[in-house]
Amino acid sequence: MHTDIRCLCGFAELEDESLADHLHVVFIADETLASDGQAHEETSTLNCSCGFTAASSDDLDAHFLKAFTPESAIGRDGNKHLIA
Repeated sequence: MHTDIRCLCGFAELEDESLADHLHVVFIADETLASDGQAHEETSTLNCSCGFTAASSDDLDAHFLKAFTPESAIGRDGNKHLIA
């Protein structure tokens, strides 16, 4: 059974683009500074420059999304992005 995973903006997961990929595009700017004032970027496999070490790539993705997603969930494109 295939589950449709969608964003509130209407984005649906594609074979070559996941919801995590979509959220990275709308929330993470080219610079690495998050709203907490810290740099967040992968420095080596599963390690973030802030000192966070992830158990998996999904955990590291979740860490980045948490660091870069504003409370309003408004992306750089001006739209709200949440899992619908």
